[in-house]
Amino acid sequence: MGVLMRKEKEVRLRPMSADDIEEVREVGQIAWSDLAMHDTGKRFKYPKRSERIINAYMTADPEGCLVAEVERKIVGSAFCHTWGQVGWTGPLEVLPSYQDHGIGKRLLNSCEAHLLKRGCTVVGLETMSHMAKNLHFYLSSGYRTGPITLIMEKIVRREEADLSSVRELTADDLVRSAEIVSRLSRSIDPQLDYASEAVSIIRNGLGNVFVLEVGGTPQGCALLHTYQRGEEAPYSSVKAVLIDPRVPDPRRTFDHLMDMCETRSLEEGKTKLLTRFSPPDARMYGVMMARHYSLKGANVRMVKFGDYRESGWCNITSWAG
Repeated sequence: MGVLMRKEKEVRLRPMSADDIEEVREVGQIAWSDLAMHDTGKRFKYPKRSERIINAYMTADPEGCLVAEVERKIVGSAFCHTWGQVGWTGPLEVLPSYQDHGIGKRLLNSCEAHLLKRGCTVVGLETMSHMAKNLHFYLSSGYRTGPITLIMEKIVRREEADLSSVRELTADDLVRSAEIVSRLSRSIDPQLDYASEAVSIIRNGLGNVFVLEVGGTPQGCALLHTYQRGEEAPYSSVKAVLIDPRVPDPRRTFDHLMDMCETRSLEEGKTKLLTRFSPPDARMYGVMMARHYSLKGANVRMVKFGDYRESGWCNITSWAG
């Protein structure tokens, strides 16, 4: 993938291998701990990314998981994700002592080239909206700002819920499961397809995929991660909720799917549920407030290639890992 000279040292980009995983986890921990310290003014040791998550990324797209190394030491990494024709990069991490020397830019450029080669018509990412350094990095790389992505969290407690219309998609019929998720994704944006993400969750034991059907017709689905940075983590994460915009009552479908995600989180011993989404208007924020979610922060969605606009107002999607 070419070379770059940093002082007298050669920096090389290459695909990630299984032997790199622990070093990649350490790079991520150091980079995010440094970012948190500059953001809050307090020293904080960020937890390492789950080895299982990294393995899932590498299984889904081996050539899209990259490392930057100097003298056989990994100093940066980046991950590509392809959901149909929507591609995004993240996380992208560089050791603090190697930042501001073009390594992050080369990782980003390589990710963009890879996603375009895979046929993506939309290429973007999400980053923290309040971090000027991050915004400068991506704006100066040709990205344009899009909508805010809200980060919300709920302390989950056992509540009465009617879950009879929701069922779990399992490994027993991955083809059918992928078809359901694909169809619902494309009803939101013809370029979007969460099928590969759903299959990864099921195959790698990262969580659960749920679908709500009426008369055998899928109305919506939810992708839930219950495996986070270590089995002891107290939270799970709703990665996506996709509601067919033609559904007569999208709020009802959404509530049933979220009820199932919250119930399963409790069953897995989780006490908090986190999610990220970009609300098209105030209704979605009101729905989440009514469900007792609290606002914890915000990212900004950024796009370099293509245009992306979702149909419907009751969805959860995020281009962040």
